[in-house]
Formats: sequence, structure tokens, C-alpha cells
Amino acid sequence: MVFLNKYCLTRKDGIYDEPAQQYGTELRPLAFIEIPDEKQIEKAFKKLTEQIKKGNMKSLFKKKTSKTSVPEWASFFDSKEYALFIEEVENFFKNLNIQFELGDGEMFASENEFGFNHLGLQNLAQVCKQDELKYYKEIINEHFNTLIRASQFDKEFAKIADNFEEVKKYIGVRLYHHEYVNYIGKENTIGKDFAGDIYETLIFDFPNSVTNVKPEQATCWKKTMEELFEVGIENIKHNYPMTITKENFGEFSVWFAEGKHFFVPNIVFDLENRKELIGNKGSLVGLPHRHSAIIYPIENLEVIKAINGLIPAIYGMCQEGPGSLSNNLFWYKDKTFTELPYRIEDNELHFFPPDNFLELLNELK
Repeated sequence: MVFLNKYCLTRKDGIYDEPAQQYGTELRPLAFIEIPDEKQIEKAFKKLTEQIKKGNMKSLFKKKTSKTSVPEWASFFDSKEYALFIEEVENFFKNLNIQFELGDGEMFASENEFGFNHLGLQNLAQVCKQDELKYYKEIINEHFNTLIRASQFDKEFAKIADNFEEVKKYIGVRLYHHEYVNYIGKENTIGKDFAGDIYETLIFDFPNSVTNVKPEQATCWKKTMEELFEVGIENIKHNYPMTITKENFGEFSVWFAEGKHFFVPNIVFDLENRKELIGNKGSLVGLPHRHSAIIYPIENLEVIKAINGLIPAIYGMCQEGPGSLSNNLFWYKDKTFTELPYRIEDNELHFFPPDNFLELLNELK
């Protein structure tokens, strides 16, 4: 039996407290694609990981069986890992004399001078999972100390927030899953639908944190949404380079983008300037989490093999995070992103291509 969320690519780097998501859709199948057997997928990922030169990447292929003492949100931990994670989180707040309450993948801190309130634990836990137990304390302490520094910076930033010329260097654009945007309240964002389950939003990219720009903050700047997004996209492109390499993935090749920062999915805004990433019939694009993107240029019927292989990979990478974005597969053509829906059920991949993508398949040889 193929257990899809065993297969993922993750790497150790920066962390941020955002809720991780689970996704699913009910659809009527138009086409069926069999999932490759376990050995085939493992072989493909072995080749990919060998070639991407991930010296410090730790794979989560072998997911631990969750015991009763480990809650569902942290099922990637075994009981020893989970116990140490919670112990170190509790120790940090006890050392600061902050009272707290642990929830389901989150915690609530009492009033304090450090700016702690409602904190997510999912991504922090995922980052710890990718490292050794002896580093959990260091990772957890650095994470929360970063949030303290961010709170202190926010107080200073408030003094210049109305001056566009001073704040524009901090403006950025980031892609989020719709569920995260709904969680913080779409009315508290400046953004727009990107494609499928992804939302494009204006953010402040501060030295120690990323936070959404609220509508009332931008009012005094006297800039249009288009002007602000243009500034934000360009800032992120300039400040956050990424590595893009062509890698063998089983019977086909993909372009793999990666970075230690949160903005690798922003490659979608620069595809037209990277012609090697676009085939004659467009490209398949996966944006599983904040540190990676997978792109397959479409030239011929090999695209069927690519769909068959990429969906399980994107699904697994999104499940494991950190910074899960979307487990969907997209088709990029003529500057437009179209979701290619699917459902995984009873060890089968049910694929639901829209009519225009079916027409494309019929044209290919």
C-alpha cells in the first residue's frame, strides 16, 4: 500500500508560526491515473535527493507511527520526540515567568511584556523533527527569541509606518493558503485570489518576522493596489534569490526551485523571464511549501508521466511542511494559472482535468 505522505522533501532552515493545513475536495472523476508502487517512488526520490546536493537536508520519508500520547497535529513525532518538544517549549515560557495554556497545535500565553499571545506550534515542531533531539532546545529558544525581537521592532516601526518612502523597503508579496487567510481574516489583508486555494497578499517583510499589511495601514500612502504589489514583488525578487536546478525525476526531468527563505513560491511572478521553465504548451507547477517549487515544462505526452509522479510528491511535501502552501497541481499557460484537481482515494489517484487541459492532452503526441 502506498502511503503518500511518507514521500516528501524538506530542509532545515528558518521557522515561523503559521497553522499547517489539511486539504481535500469531493469531485467526480473524469480520468484515472494509477499511483506508482512504493519502490518506484522511493527510487525517484532517491535520485532527486542525490542530485539536489542537500547535504543538510533531512528526509521525512520514514514517518513514525503515532502513539496514543502524541496528538494528531504532531503525528510525525514519536512519543520521545513529542515529549522533548513540549518540555522545551514549556521550559522557555517558565523561565520567563509567563503562564500559558497548550492547545491543539497552538498555545495561549498570559499577558506579558514580550508580545506573546496566541502562538502556533505546527511549523516549529516540523522544523525540530528535521533535526536531532539534542538541537530541539536551541531551535525552540531561537524561534521564540526571534518573536521577541520582532515585537520590539514593531514598536519602532510604528513611528514611521505612515511614511511610504521609509517603509516601502519592507513591503513584499507572499502567497498563502486560503485557510490561513480566513484564519487571520481576509478583511485584515490587502490581497487577491491567485489560483485554486492560493491567495496573494501584501506583507511587511521585517528583519525578524513577516506580517500582513492591514488596509488601514496603507490608506495614508496614497498608492493603488497595483503599485503596491509591483513594489512588493520586486522587493522579494531582489532580496531573496533562490536556487533553480534541473533534476531527473524517474522517467522525466523537472526544474526544482529551493531556498532557505519563505518566498520560493514567488517564482510564479517571474516565469515569463525564465523561458527555460515554460514549454510550448505551458508548464505544470507545484507550490507545496514556502521553501520549494517544482516546475515541469510541457512539450509532449510525457506530461502524463509527470502528472503521475508529481502529484504524490507535491502532496507529501505539502503534508510535511514546514510552511505548507498547497498540495494542488497547477497548469501555467499564457500568463494564467489553472488548478488541475485530483483526489486520492483507496490507493488510486483520481484526476479531474478541466476541458481546456483535456484539449491540450488530445493535441499532444
